[in-house]
Amino acid sequence: MTLLLSMLLAQGASSAPPTAGRGAQAVTPAVSANAQSPRWSPDGASLAYELNFHEKKQVQTWVYRPGQEPTQVQPRSSSGSSMTAGFQTAGTEQVVHELDWSPADLGAVVYAASGAERDYELYLAQADTLLGGSPIAPSPGADGGARFSPDGRWIAFSSARSGQGDIYLLSVANLEQPPKRISTDSQASELYLGWSGDGKRLAWVGHSPKGDSIYVVDDLLRPKPRVLVQLGQTQTRPSFSPDGQSVAFYSNHQEQERFDLLVLGPSGPPKVLAEDVVLNHDGPSWSPDGQHIVFVSNNDAAFDPVLAVSPLGGVPVLVDTRTVGNGDLDLTQGTDGQLYIALSAQGRLKDPVRDYKRLYVMALDL
Repeated sequence: MTLLLSMLLAQGASSAPPTAGRGAQAVTPAVSANAQSPRWSPDGASLAYELNFHEKKQVQTWVYRPGQEPTQVQPRSSSGSSMTAGFQTAGTEQVVHELDWSPADLGAVVYAASGAERDYELYLAQADTLLGGSPIAPSPGADGGARFSPDGRWIAFSSARSGQGDIYLLSVANLEQPPKRISTDSQASELYLGWSGDGKRLAWVGHSPKGDSIYVVDDLLRPKPRVLVQLGQTQTRPSFSPDGQSVAFYSNHQEQERFDLLVLGPSGPPKVLAEDVVLNHDGPSWSPDGQHIVFVSNNDAAFDPVLAVSPLGGVPVLVDTRTVGNGDLDLTQGTDGQLYIALSAQGRLKDPVRDYKRLYVMALDL
């Protein structure tokens, strides 16, 4: 049984085999909040997402697994900081967001949560149970945007502990040791991290009065950040191709009110792949084989359709999700070898009511 079919059967949907022709199917309950930021686990068996309650100014993180009710991620205070630390009583956090999965062999997740003073800390929890979480690298100032390196050696995150947003590295093998600062620009705040697939390079966005540019570190042990992309205005949310040879990102350097999808290959200048796109929370989403980038076009008349384009360029093709008001998305390859998309959308084309966004899943054939 495929992952998507398990999802649909779990909520009483048709047992017909999933195909791209049927369109995307909702896999999360309808609630008075917008679902956003879907992120598949490495094996494609779990799907993390956020619920944004705008009026309450609250963000919750949930995890959906086939055949189970979604599980809310809630931090718990603990004095331990190891991968197997014990958990205590749940806290009263109002925002729990930015969950990231470790490589499967580590079996962990990291996320950011705010306390009563709205000061964000990072928490580590077990991926299989999601039982609370232990605070890691605690310090005054907000921490967030944590990302596991694909090789499982590091947790990179952005922190205001130095007075502005800087990038820090935390060794997974030595979580008790203080994190190491690797960004150096005193005039910029750094955010939106992106790892290369081998875990050896790290890219981020440096936000400064001069504009937002993309930086990269090629040697984590002897970090010397260098400018990777600097076109003027804003370049943001870098995403490495699976082979690490290219970086896709968004830029508004051509028109300030419009973001375009660009890719920087191993040689030559950045190339515009699509104009006027919706920014994905985790940056441009690559197919696992690196042959396509899937994105949402900022086209109200066409209900913000999902498209796929080759990183070499060409005409984008429609991904027939049959959903409207599309937003954040993520791709994965399931254990059955099938490619799947998870996306946030306001509903399907023929739905009589299109209100808050839910998560939808569909098998893809690109």
